[in-house]
Amino acid sequence: MSHKGHPYSASGAFFLDNPIRRWIQPPSELVEKLAISPNDVVVDFGCGPGYYTIELAKKAKMVMAVDLSPEMLKKAQKKAAKAGAKNIQFLQSEGKSLQLGDSSVDMILLVTVYHEIGKSEAVLKEFSRVLKPEAKLIIVEVVKKGIFPGAPVQNPETLKSEIEAGNFKFQQMLPYKVYGVFFFTKKA
Repeated sequence: MSHKGHPYSASGAFFLDNPIRRWIQPPSELVEKLAISPNDVVVDFGCGPGYYTIELAKKAKMVMAVDLSPEMLKKAQKKAAKAGAKNIQFLQSEGKSLQLGDSSVDMILLVTVYHEIGKSEAVLKEFSRVLKPEAKLIIVEVVKKGIFPGAPVQNPETLKSEIEAGNFKFQQMLPYKVYGVFFFTKKA
């Protein structure tokens, strides 16, 4: 388990990607809810060992897999190579400075990662910089207790308020198992 300012350790990568999780929560189920276009550039922020990265790459033109941990990125790179995915680039970053152009990204996805970001205001500012005007910021967080231990439960209203304070407009929340899938766009 992790909390604000403390990213998940690479030593726990097995808990993020294992046969039981793939059976209970196939990555394709969530990715299908995101309405990714074949021309989209998607950032998988906090990609970890690449649990969602390969599924995103099947739908998008390009996936930028971003993680703070070089060990997690190595695991994701091995998984991408094994899958033959050629449309993935890997970037090491904490999020305050992404090596991406202004207005170059169609979607940024964070799955049970936002609660780990320490300097969220600076990261949200950077997300706003790299997202295209009509692009989506999608944050997936646990909003109700499940039967398995995992990420901490987040208050949906607090989460929405914090993201909106970062120059984003809340669009909708889709329930998905114990998660809330929060869709935001940039404020004009």
